[in-house]
Amino acid sequence: MKQTSYVLIGLLSLAACRKDDGPNGPKPNPTPVPPPAMLYTDLQNREVKQKQSQFIDLDKDGSTDIGFSTLYIGDPIEREDEVLFFAGSFIHSHLFVGEANDSPIFKKGDTIPVSPTKAYEWYQVAQVEMARKNIGEQGPPYWELGWRQVSHKFLAIQIVREAKRYNGWIEVSFDIPGEKLILHRAAICKEPEKNVPAGI
Repeated sequence: MKQTSYVLIGLLSLAACRKDDGPNGPKPNPTPVPPPAMLYTDLQNREVKQKQSQFIDLDKDGSTDIGFSTLYIGDPIEREDEVLFFAGSFIHSHLFVGEANDSPIFKKGDTIPVSPTKAYEWYQVAQVEMARKNIGEQGPPYWELGWRQVSHKFLAIQIVREAKRYNGWIEVSFDIPGEKLILHRAAICKEPEKNVPAGI
């Protein structure tokens, strides 16, 4: 009977021990890695409407890194006109682009990777189609493309200097009733070759 009691006490003691306990008590949680240092730009809710453009120098070196604009396209075959809202990168800047000229819509805290993924590649002098208004001969206009309903989401950008990649983001919203893209703020990493969290 005593032997059974000892076995029972031993099992209860083992169950009470935490898996991460060490000989001197609980192991401390690993120290969280702080996000890399960023250079921020307050874009003060700049607007991009039809026939308007906005250009941003993210790293403050005097040259444009990304532009936002619109393009009016007439399509006589479909008998429909289009107003395209898009972002464009330059010779030293890259956008994260998929096969459909789209880009992933990052939420705050999502990781923006330095390297390409299966679905998206970093391209220089690239264009991301954000929202499109379609105006037909009949019926009301209608909107397409993934960024047409975003509110405070993040477009990824990458600047390349001396063969080193610096990741960043632009915080944007789209206002369908106002027919405008709104640019809230932007940031670029001060350290090369780092994944960065969007919006942080």
